[in-house]
Amino acid sequence: MKILFTFCLQIVTMVCFSQAIFPNLSPKGSIEQTVGFTNISIDYERPAARGRKVFGELVQYDKLWRTGAGNCTRIKFSKAVTVDNKNISKGTYSIFSIPGNNEWTVIFNKDTTLYGVNSYDASKDIIRFKVKPQSTGRFYESLTIDIDVVPNNAVVYISWEKTQISFEVKTESDKVVNDFVQQHLLTDKSKDSDQYAAAAEYYYFLNKDLDRAVLLIDKAIAMKNESWYYRQKVDILELQKKYKEAIDVATLAIAMDQKRADWDTRSKQESEAEYKKRIEGFRIRLKK
Repeated sequence: MKILFTFCLQIVTMVCFSQAIFPNLSPKGSIEQTVGFTNISIDYERPAARGRKVFGELVQYDKLWRTGAGNCTRIKFSKAVTVDNKNISKGTYSIFSIPGNNEWTVIFNKDTTLYGVNSYDASKDIIRFKVKPQSTGRFYESLTIDIDVVPNNAVVYISWEKTQISFEVKTESDKVVNDFVQQHLLTDKSKDSDQYAAAAEYYYFLNKDLDRAVLLIDKAIAMKNESWYYRQKVDILELQKKYKEAIDVATLAIAMDQKRADWDTRSKQESEAEYKKRIEGFRIRLKK
């Protein structure tokens, strides 16, 4: 018994020692990104090509792949999202895929405890969708997963070797904002002028619903004669190419800034010079 115990202890010691001195060939990777009001995080293990041909050989076509190495790749959503026009509840899911030469199948599965694919259960899939692989302009030695933010939504990229797939994740952020605007701002329930201005700025930077943006900034101005509200309205009108109206608002803004008690003479001069420069630019565009 003593000999057996000593032997087992030697084995455990050897394994622990080897793990300590040899780096993981597929190190863990992770990415976390806030998208609108939603946090998206992905944890995965990153195998390397190491001179091997990846897709079609190391990762065989038309066969289930764990989309990583070791433990299954996991994606977590802090709020409900939409993927491929299907609603996905908040939570954590494993990502599997079936690579193909011309088309991939991407799979989200409820089981996040899997190692490899042997215990994979298709009945636990929550979504399967098709994507087209693209050739990349650079070589990815290790599997790389990235999240790009496309205002309030996201695109997930999975890249390895010179192959890349991607899929969109839509959040409910725009809906949350629009619901708030409809319920609290367009109904004049809110008495906070900054909320109206912030909503106008939101639409301005997304370059959408600009007529609504003007309506909202006008509501803010009606509540409070704030200098930056006028500047914001000029910006929106410029984006709409309504240059005559932009000139009128800029002229009002100059008069307002000259009356500001919290500005020194230099600040007033700089503001006036900036507005006059913009007004001149608007006049030039009106002549074209």
